[in-house]
Amino acid sequence: MVSKTVSWDGINYPYIPPRDLKIDPKLQLHSKADKKVDAVTYEVLRHAMWNVNLEHGNTIMKISGSPICAYGHDFNPCLLDEKGDFVIFGPFLQYLSSAASSAVKWTLEHRSENPGIEDGDIFLTNDPWVGATHQSDVTVIAPVFWEGKLFCWVGNTLHQWDLGGTAPGGFNPMAADVFWEAGCIPPIKIVEGGVLRRDLEEEYIRRSRMPQLVALDLRAEISGCNIARERILGLLKRYGAGSLKGVMRKLQDDSEKAFVKRLRTIPDGTWRESAWIELAHPSDRHIYRNSLTLTKKGDKLIFSNEGTDPQAGTLNCTAVAWRGAIASMICAQMLFDQMFVVEGAYRHMEFEATPGTITCATYPAAVSAAPALTLLQTIALAGLVISKMLACSTDETLRTEVQSSMGCAMYPIAAFSGTDQRGNPCTSFFLDPVGAALAGLSWRDGVDTGGWPWDLQSTMPNVEEQEWFYPILYLWRRELADAGGAGKFRGGNPGEFAFIPHKTDRLTLFTATGHAAVPPPGLFGGMPPSTTRYTVRRGANARQLMTSTGKFPARLADLEGTNEYPAPKSFNIPQTADDAFIVAWAGAGGYGDPLERDSQRIEHDILHGNVTKGWAEKIYGVVFGGKGVIDRKASEARRAEIRRERIAGKSRQLAALSGGQDRQVAEGLLLGEENGRRVLACRKCRGILCGAEENYKTSCVTSSGPATSANPHILDPRQYIEEDVVFLQHACPGCGLLLQSELLRRGDAPIWDLQIA
Repeated sequence: MVSKTVSWDGINYPYIPPRDLKIDPKLQLHSKADKKVDAVTYEVLRHAMWNVNLEHGNTIMKISGSPICAYGHDFNPCLLDEKGDFVIFGPFLQYLSSAASSAVKWTLEHRSENPGIEDGDIFLTNDPWVGATHQSDVTVIAPVFWEGKLFCWVGNTLHQWDLGGTAPGGFNPMAADVFWEAGCIPPIKIVEGGVLRRDLEEEYIRRSRMPQLVALDLRAEISGCNIARERILGLLKRYGAGSLKGVMRKLQDDSEKAFVKRLRTIPDGTWRESAWIELAHPSDRHIYRNSLTLTKKGDKLIFSNEGTDPQAGTLNCTAVAWRGAIASMICAQMLFDQMFVVEGAYRHMEFEATPGTITCATYPAAVSAAPALTLLQTIALAGLVISKMLACSTDETLRTEVQSSMGCAMYPIAAFSGTDQRGNPCTSFFLDPVGAALAGLSWRDGVDTGGWPWDLQSTMPNVEEQEWFYPILYLWRRELADAGGAGKFRGGNPGEFAFIPHKTDRLTLFTATGHAAVPPPGLFGGMPPSTTRYTVRRGANARQLMTSTGKFPARLADLEGTNEYPAPKSFNIPQTADDAFIVAWAGAGGYGDPLERDSQRIEHDILHGNVTKGWAEKIYGVVFGGKGVIDRKASEARRAEIRRERIAGKSRQLAALSGGQDRQVAEGLLLGEENGRRVLACRKCRGILCGAEENYKTSCVTSSGPATSANPHILDPRQYIEEDVVFLQHACPGCGLLLQSELLRRGDAPIWDLQIA
């Protein structure tokens, strides 16, 4: 829930479903479920419902024809019970997990009387304050009736190409409010009695610059719902309503039991993380804080956005989107064996957000860029606070889910518009950054360009297909060495691509992203990764180079010309046939102190080009002998020297934690008891840092350096922002083990990121 709601036109926004929905009594809900379902029927039906969702999703992909659907998987189908609680949803884009449920509950409350909810109806909404993450993510929901009663709902949310507004594709970095963007549509009955309403369809597609493609996407969503409804009706005919509803209830209940069982392995406490978003609009030069706090109390998880900055420009997302972002990582990290049945966790999650902030925007704030920016960053923050909590668990399986910040934690929208090679108007944005880097875990390295942890089927688009669709020619697409965060386990490296216009004279570009000035954080002493970077190489002369040498350029240094660095929010950037546009996206954060990295892993990285020798020497403290082999003995001495340098002049002798019932609560921290007092101690030297009720960072030796020292791919933040950003590293004063790092504005207090109750 949020602290308050704002009333507009008689309806409260954001929509917070009440405990008891107010539904027109003429609409009868089917709620009877068999209390016991035999094991064979249960297994058959739960897998049947899983397959219903898969077929639902595959139907959307086959009909849509949209690259963002096929490659970005920017959709998710779902099955919900009669009241709009989730039963199961598809293995596609997980952050959409809150939209359909909210849309169904709103529709039950506000449409059951007028115009009514009948068999064969389908409702559509793209209202971010009701049931969408932004206006381009269109939610379509269909009731399933059985013997005159509403038995359940099927639905999906799909990103559509262009729904109008002042910017092609729907993302407008200049938007002052929502009225600059595609219009918000509260739930409307787009299909009535099985027939698509022509008047509403024409009103809907009339908004778009690409009406035929939007009409196709709409039919893809409707077809997906129709297929899913057919399959559910088939199951009802074969197995009966009581059995199917009984399996639905059991799925929800079993998910709840598994979730609560895992919660009980974790002590009560509070965990925090923050990150930064740059530029509320193109003329801005400031950063804004996105904060997330997770508090565990018994069998409850409470998520708060305390400390988040007020809504600003185009950075904002709604409470619906914020809730789904958090749930996507709960599903990935704590419900990995529950077949995407998130409802059991929702029963034990509370959401406390302050309206008027960038993660709980109030109407009519601009919100179209929310999924690419604040929402994705919130997913990364959710992964970090959940990981900090899971690091305290006594369940070793849960501890393997601990991970640093995911790669591409804010999507680098690189959109273009113009005339395509066939003479038709075109607009789109690149989907290559779907090849995001996976985070460093507590036991293994992140995967380079491996995708996202909340989209299990991540795929990068095929270059040749992109060139067939659009008037572009790729020059290269490659992974960037050293761009993942260094650590005991390094974060995955991200990618970079470059293109020129092809068979067209000119394109117009615009950008919308974050983590261009300040990267996402690492975890437990792991380093931050690279930042996102846009580069326009003016006068690149790529065609002349290819003609004269017969080779494609492979990197920026191969091109002639001069560089421009468009800001993370830029509009109307001209690109001629002689200009190359290069996009590099942020890598994944590292896990743990880099000086604890195994030498064999470093040698493997050097051999495969994942890390350069110079960066390895600097950040990992290794010394190379002959033939590029690491000298183990010399490296041990060099690492010991670096640890001494970290605490030079500030080291102190710490009382040692005696053996006993201590437990690990972070990569470098132990929670123990000494003389009847609970304390936090260094895992490496067992030196006692402070009482468990204190912020351990205040007992560390903290060093401060420029943001550029964290990763070789970080530009000077002053390229984009006014604030002085510093990179803080907190080390044990006894042995120099790096316990945590963070990026803050100069003068900001370190985050109290671990509080054990």
